[in-house]
Amino acid sequence: MYQDYIITALSLLVIALIIAGITVRRYNIPYLYFLACTVLNATFLTNIAGNSIVKVMYPWFIPLFFLIGPGLYGSYSSVEERKGRWHLIHYIPAFIGYVTLIIELGFFNDYFYNTVQLARDLKWESTSIFWPFSDQWIILAQPFHVLLYVIWSVSKLTKSKARLPLFVLPIAQGVFLIPLLDINYHFLTGEFLIFANNQVLRYIMFGLVFLIFWDVVNIRPRMQKEEEAEIKAYEAKKEAERQAALIQEAPKEIYPNAEKVTTTEIVLYIERLIQGDEEFPFNEYSKKADFIKHSPFKNPDWESFFSATSTNFGFFKKYARIHRALRLIEEGYLDNQSVETLAKTVGYSSRAPLYLAFEQIMGESLTDFKESKNGL
Repeated sequence: MYQDYIITALSLLVIALIIAGITVRRYNIPYLYFLACTVLNATFLTNIAGNSIVKVMYPWFIPLFFLIGPGLYGSYSSVEERKGRWHLIHYIPAFIGYVTLIIELGFFNDYFYNTVQLARDLKWESTSIFWPFSDQWIILAQPFHVLLYVIWSVSKLTKSKARLPLFVLPIAQGVFLIPLLDINYHFLTGEFLIFANNQVLRYIMFGLVFLIFWDVVNIRPRMQKEEEAEIKAYEAKKEAERQAALIQEAPKEIYPNAEKVTTTEIVLYIERLIQGDEEFPFNEYSKKADFIKHSPFKNPDWESFFSATSTNFGFFKKYARIHRALRLIEEGYLDNQSVETLAKTVGYSSRAPLYLAFEQIMGESLTDFKESKNGL
């Protein structure tokens, strides 16, 4: 009877985790590890298969129990809060737990395996693998760690004036912490600290499992649309910040009125064309339609660019060709090559249109430019 009850409760938790994994996905990752770690914690404490579960889970799963609280709290946090570096502080206890285990395994090998064996024999009074704390202290402290996050979760929901149904899970989690402490104590000592009748504990535990399941199938789907909108708003904000950074990065002098362009990737693309970091397209694609078709941007992007800069494709093509020619001249191209070859390299059929375009764009003739350059 007891085993059937435990199996039913654990099955409901697993089903809840699967449903949440399907419905919540990336919209609320902390909620997923709250559920996953709750399943692991319940499986460990029920000890339904004697010490077989302990043999599998101890000690490497123990730090994960300290993700239940952060997972609960994180599930009510905004996307921006979850992405912030300060959110990582909530995972320090679990991180320290794994660091301790790795150090003990690497440098105190005998002590590590002796402690593991004692735990597998359920001799908790003698185990202390998470030095300097005993394992009994760690397991009994875990409900209080969850309590801290229950308080923070309720406080966050209160400040945000959340709907009443959202309070059900953290409040139920808080109420359950008293019997959870008793379950932990019974797991360690075989005795009950508060409840003399373990039937009461079973009903309370099943009540919490039911509320978690209800939260997954009823409350979280309602939150999903809000979180989808929040994620889209967050991503839009980050994209705006990225665009602002690109605007700062983009060399405004590379093209007239470049500071007015919103799609700053185009300005950077033009710079790469001129610098020679992109294949120069105007030898093969001198017509506007052909150029746009083979460029990384679509026609509306280019039309927006030309409108913002008060230019057109003809000016852009001429401007890019001349500035590419300037770049090649600065690199010493004319030391070994003729102006005729330079003209064909940047997409002109001969040197005559290069001379004309150079004077139009630069305000001086190519001959005068070369002479002034040679005079330096």
